[in-house]
Amino acid sequence: MYNELVLLSQLLSNDNFAINQLQYQQSPTVVNLYSQNQFQPNKGNFSDMLEALGERETGLSSGDIRQYQFVNPQLYFLGKYQFAEILLIRLGYYKAQVYFGNGADKNYWQGKWTGKNGINSKAEFLNSPEAQETAIREAFGVYWQDINYLLNQKGKSIESYLSQIKTFNQQGKPRTIKITLSGIIAAAHLKGPDKVVDLLVNGKVSQDPFGTSIVAYLDEFSGYQTTPEDFLQL
Repeated sequence: MYNELVLLSQLLSNDNFAINQLQYQQSPTVVNLYSQNQFQPNKGNFSDMLEALGERETGLSSGDIRQYQFVNPQLYFLGKYQFAEILLIRLGYYKAQVYFGNGADKNYWQGKWTGKNGINSKAEFLNSPEAQETAIREAFGVYWQDINYLLNQKGKSIESYLSQIKTFNQQGKPRTIKITLSGIIAAAHLKGPDKVVDLLVNGKVSQDPFGTSIVAYLDEFSGYQTTPEDFLQL
C-alpha cells in the first residue's frame, strides 16, 4: 500500500527506464546474481509471491475475486494490492492535486482517471483484475528503478545487497533476514523506495499507517524466485 512519494528532482523518464531495462538484459553477471544466489528453496515463484502479497494486503484468500474489489475501510486503498492515489498517479492511471499524503488524510479518489489501459473510474479499476495485475508489475518496475537510482547515488545497487544476511532492530528486538529481490520489492510496496534504501543503508526501520514494519515485509516476502524480468517485460 505504497503511499509515499519519492521526491527526486532527477526522476528518470520513461525513455531512460527503457534504456535501463536494456542494460539489465545485456548483463549476464546481474542475471546470474538474481537467478543463482538469492532464492530460498520451496518459497515459490513470482506468481506465488503476488498471491501471497494479495492475501497480506486484503486479508482475503488467494483466488478470491473479492480481493480485486477490496477497499480498505480506514484509508481507502484499492484492490488486491491496496493501491494508493500517489502510486496510481506515478503509474499514469490517475491525476490529482490533492491526495493522501499531500493535503488529504485518506485516499479520497476525488481526482481524475486518465483512461490508461481502459480505466476511467475507480469502479472500473476495482472491477478489472487485468488492470490491477498490470499495474502491480508496473509498480515493481518503478520501485526497482527508484531503489537502484537512490543506491547508485551512494555507490551501491540492489545487486550489492542480494543474499546478504542482515540484522535489524525491530522495536527493540533483533530480526535477522536474508536480503532478496522479492523482499526488497515487497518492502517498497509497503513504504516506498526511499524507505527501503534507508533500511538497507542505515538500518532505519519505518512503519506504515497501520503499524506494519518494513522489516516484516522484507522478511515475509524474502526468497521468492523473482528477477527484474518478471516485471520489466510489459
